[in-house]
Order: sequence, then structure tokens, then C-alpha cells
Amino acid sequence: MPFVLGIDLGTSSTKTVLLDDNGQVVAQASAPYPLLTPQPNWVEQHPADWWRAVCETTRQVLERSNVPTFQRSNIAAVALSGQMNGAVFVDAQGRPLRPALLWLDGRSAKECDEAQEKAGDLLRHLALHRLNPVNTLAKVLWVKKREPDVYAASHKVLIPKDWVRFKLTGQFASDVSDASVSAAFDLDKREWAWAILDALDVRHDLFPPAFESTAVVGYVTPQAAEETGLPVGTPVCAGGGDMACMAVGGGVIAPGVVSITIGTAGHATTFAEGVSDAAFNQLWPMCHAVPGGYFWLGCTYTGGASLTWFKESVLHADDFDTLTTEAANVPPGAEGLFFLPWLAGSATPHPDANARGGFIGLTLRHTRAHLVRALMEGVVYDLRHCIECFKRLNLPVNEIRIGEGGSKSPLWRQMQADIFGQPVRRMETEDASAIGAALIAGVGVGVWRDFVEACGRAVRLGEVVAPISDNMRAYERGYRLYSRFYYDLQATFAEMARG
Repeated sequence: MPFVLGIDLGTSSTKTVLLDDNGQVVAQASAPYPLLTPQPNWVEQHPADWWRAVCETTRQVLERSNVPTFQRSNIAAVALSGQMNGAVFVDAQGRPLRPALLWLDGRSAKECDEAQEKAGDLLRHLALHRLNPVNTLAKVLWVKKREPDVYAASHKVLIPKDWVRFKLTGQFASDVSDASVSAAFDLDKREWAWAILDALDVRHDLFPPAFESTAVVGYVTPQAAEETGLPVGTPVCAGGGDMACMAVGGGVIAPGVVSITIGTAGHATTFAEGVSDAAFNQLWPMCHAVPGGYFWLGCTYTGGASLTWFKESVLHADDFDTLTTEAANVPPGAEGLFFLPWLAGSATPHPDANARGGFIGLTLRHTRAHLVRALMEGVVYDLRHCIECFKRLNLPVNEIRIGEGGSKSPLWRQMQADIFGQPVRRMETEDASAIGAALIAGVGVGVWRDFVEACGRAVRLGEVVAPISDNMRAYERGYRLYSRFYYDLQATFAEMARG
């Protein structure tokens, strides 16, 4: 029986899963690592911490695999998922020349403004993107200008999971999904956008070849085998960015299926056969892990993080269940109270780092139960923006699947059905990005014929929650009001940011 290994290199931890050819999870493990913030607005990590976590979790998974038919030699392939838009500057031996800059790093705002002036049209029409400090290209421009010795000594710039794959295989490579959000990639041609790099005087040789996610791009080396416990010569596929792998893990591999997840952030993804600048600066277009495919991503940066912040920093409460039980006794619409979940700026459809969160409509009648309910509703209102963007692109929204923490709360499940105005189906698959990576590996080496078969084996779907008509009517009015708040406050946010 063949097995496949998926490794998800997250921002705070690595999760590793082993699947059998029936799509069942045989074993899983996770290991954390720290974020470094050496200066305000800087966010870094040591790549060595990633490798330690990958070795630790891989060994744990192999040791925990107690299926009678399991043998390490039966591992058919490995693939990685990973945090997107980081930058690891390495020498010719793949050794990092400085700590990795993460997607959260915001130091490159000035470089982004300068690049937009030089190459804004190219960025829009090739990368389908407005350069943002999040993007890998922004970090390259910052290092080029601020740390020229590092830039000059760099042999390659690698996205985080691509550095880990180098450690496994000794090969420099990337994949089209991770590359497609770097702002240095031509999404139509599915190759690096050399014209953008030329306009910004960035070296072509820094960027490794970008392959389709299912391509085998290397094999586990003897050194990596010794450190991870994997067999020497195990095929390693290109893998994908965490959002692309999450799309696979949620079965978003054909038109009509929308995945909504509320974890730390909130995400909405849907499959597309092509992308354009039609939703420029509203949604993120990306290359899919399905060869030749694409998907659109919408986001609210602090989805579940808003509720965690409120519970821990404001209420100092012990658990979520008590709070959501109280909130369930408040009528839909929280009696005129709204929450703006922009605690780290707004994303879809108004990307604005100056946007701020807050409650609107507070009265003496409102209790903590109202506050919690309004907060949860605000997160779902924000995600409805994503669905409305999909519809404006004429993308079908036939089935909405919900996952992560937001699908575990009965109240949040019902809210999503009511605010989206159609049934939602719970995804029971845990660690969707790691599982998506494992499915990519399996398709890449022929364990499964295609993603239809792979997802049919591994993607677990649970209950369907239908909308309640009275709630839908209340939320339609609420959504109309909510949708005006950003426009009403945009100038105020900008003035606040100026100090």
C-alpha cells in the first residue's frame, strides 16, 4: 500500500500528515517555532527553526504510523505546503544569508511606492497585483536597497517552503502557486515576469524555475534522509502555497465550489479557469495546484483572531463556548450593533492598512453577549464581501463549504448560512493545507489518477446548515449598512494614520 506525506510550513508551526491511498490520515504531528520582531514592523524567522520542526514532525509521524502494512519504503512521495510571500536569501550552497523576511513583514512600504511609480502598469497587467509589503518582490527590493551586500552575495531568493524543499532535495525550485503572489510572476504565462524585474532592475538569476505543483522536482538526499527518517530517493513534488494546498484539501478543484474558512484569518477561495485584472486590488488571483488552473482568494485578516483578542484582551474570559452560548440568545443583528473586524487593516474588497476595527452603534442596552454576537457577525459580513466579488466575476457559487474554527461553532455555522443567504456544508477535514500537500504528492506520482479521485478519497464533508428565512431578512439589512462603513470612515482612517 502506498503512502504520501504532506508537510505544511505555517507561520507559527509545522504540521505534517501521512495519508494512505484511501485518503485516511495515518499519523500527524506538529511543532512550533517563534516569530522574531527585531524592530517595529519587522517580522522574521530563522529558517533553521523550520528545518528542525520539519525533521521533528516527520520523524514523529513515521514513528506513530502503526498501520500493519506501513513501511517507510512504501512512502510514494512528499510535497510541501507553506506560508506564502516570505523571502529567504541564500548562497550557492543554500545557506541563509540573513533571517527570512515573512509575509507579515511591513518594512518595505517606501520601496513599494517607488516600484509602483516605475512599474505599476506591468504589475497590474502581468502580476495582476499592486505591490504591497506582503509580497516577496517587495522584500527583494528592500534588501537590494538597504542590505546591498546581502543582495550581491545571494545566489537565490526562495519562498519559505522552497527552502525546506531544497534541504530535502538539494535542488533550487519553486512552484507556480507560491510564485503567483510574489508580484514578480506572469500569471497568464505561468512564468516569472521578466519585464517587471527589468523595470525594477532586479536580477533574473535570483528566481529559481517555477514548476506546476504536481511536478517531481527532486528526491530525498542521503543527508536529509538521515535527519528526517525518510527513505533516500523518495520523490519530492513541487507542492504549493498554503492557500493553494488548502483549496485542494477542501476540494475546491472545479468551478462552483467556494471554501470559507475562519481560522486566525478568514479566507474565501473559489476555482477559476482563468484570471484577469477584473477584480484588481480586491481579490488575489493565484495559480492553482491543479495544473493549468487558477483560483481567487478573498480575505479578512483578523477573522478568528478578532474573537480571540476580545476574549483574552478585553473580557479576560476562560472559554469561547460560554461567550457564544450567551451570544446565541441575542437576536440576529445584535439589536443595531456592528463590529468592524479590521484589527490589522482591511483586505477584501478594500485593501487598506490604515483601516481600524471597532464597534458601531453601542447603547446602554448592549451587553457583552451583544458585543460577542456583533463581532462574530462582522467577521461573516466581511467574508460575504468575498462572495459578492466572486459573483461580480460571474463565478458560480453553487456550494459553500466552511472549515477551521469557524465551522466548529454552531452559532458561527448558522450565521454563515444566514448572512451568505444559502446553505453551507461543514468540512470535517482537519489540517487542510497539509492534507492538500499530501494529495498533490499522490497525484504527482500516480497514487491517484487526478485530483477528482484524490479529493474524493480524502475530503470529508459533514452536515449541511440551511439558512433561516427570518434571519436572512435581518442580515440583508445589516449587510447593506455594514457595506457603507468603510466608505464613510476611509478618510478618517487616513487622518488617524497620519497622527
